[in-house]
Amino acid sequence: MYSRILAPLDGSAMSEQVLPFTRTFATSLSLPVTLLYAVEPEVITIARTLNPSLHVEEMVEHRIQHARSYIDPIAEGLKRAGIRADVEIPQGEPANAIVEEAARDAGTLIAMSSHGRSGLARWWMGSVTDKVLHLTENPLLVIRSVSQPQGPPENELKRILVPVDGSELAEEILPHVVFLASTMGLAVNLVMATPSRDEYYGSQSIGPNQLARATATYEEYISAVDGNSEAYLNSLVDRVKQQGVASVEAQVLHGPAADCIADFATEVSDNFVAMTTHGRSGVGRLVLGSVAERVVRQSGDPVLLVRGGGSEIPLTGSPALA
Repeated sequence: MYSRILAPLDGSAMSEQVLPFTRTFATSLSLPVTLLYAVEPEVITIARTLNPSLHVEEMVEHRIQHARSYIDPIAEGLKRAGIRADVEIPQGEPANAIVEEAARDAGTLIAMSSHGRSGLARWWMGSVTDKVLHLTENPLLVIRSVSQPQGPPENELKRILVPVDGSELAEEILPHVVFLASTMGLAVNLVMATPSRDEYYGSQSIGPNQLARATATYEEYISAVDGNSEAYLNSLVDRVKQQGVASVEAQVLHGPAADCIADFATEVSDNFVAMTTHGRSGVGRLVLGSVAERVVRQSGDPVLLVRGGGSEIPLTGSPALA
C-alpha cells in the first residue's frame, strides 16, 4: 500500500518530533524514508535586500550546504537503525516542494509535524502542514508537536481509532486501517458519534423565537439511532475481521463528533487516529474539514488523514472493503 515515507524537516526540534513515529512506521512496514528540507527563495531574497553585495548563487549554495549539514546526520541515524534513507533538498516554497515530491509516487506516506520553526499554529496546524493537507493526494500522518514532548515511546503504538459516520466517504479509510493494523499488529476501535440531548432538541427548533418541537423524545430518538449505529458498526467489525485484523471493537459515542473523537482518543493510550478528510467536492458528513482539523488540534495523538472522494487504495490481493 505504501512505498516510502516522506518526512519534511525545517531545522527545528518541533519538526523533529515526527522522527520517532517515522522510525516506527518505517521499521514496522519495511519502508524507506526520504527526508526533505526545502530551501526557501524568500529567505535568500530578504538577505540580499539587506546586503545587495551578496551573490544569489553563493547564497543558494550556502543555504543548501547548511541544510545538508543538518539533515545528513539525521539520515545517517536512520541508516544505523536499519532504515533505508535518502535526502532531498529542493528549492522552493516548502508546502509546494513537499506536495511535488510526494506526487512522484502515489504510494508515498507523508509524515510531518503540525508545527514548525515558529512553534505557532495558523488556523488548526502550522500553515505548511495545513497547505500540504489541502493540496496533496497522498496520505498524510500529522504529529501535533508540543514544546515538551510527552507522547508514547517508539514502537508503543497499540491501537487505531477510526471515526465513521455511515457514509462511503468515511469508509474509504478502511483499506489503510486494515493494512496498518494487520501489518503492525494493532487493534482497531471503530467509533461513531450520535447527537447529544442538546443537539437533538436544538435540531428540532422551527424558528429562532420558538420552542423546540420534537417529533419524539430524545430517549425514543436515541434508542433508535443507537440501535442502527450499533448494527452498522457491528457489520464493519465483521468486515474488518474478515480482512485479517484480529482485534476489532466498536463504540457509539454521544455528542459533537470532533469532541467525542478527541476525548475518546485522549482516554485510550498508545493510539493514533485514522480518518478520511476532504473529498474532491469538499462535501461530507462527519469526517470533512472542521472535524478532522479539530481532532488533530484537540486529541494530541498522531492522525492519519486520507483524502476521500474515490481515492481509496484497495489492498493488493484482497477484496476491497465496499
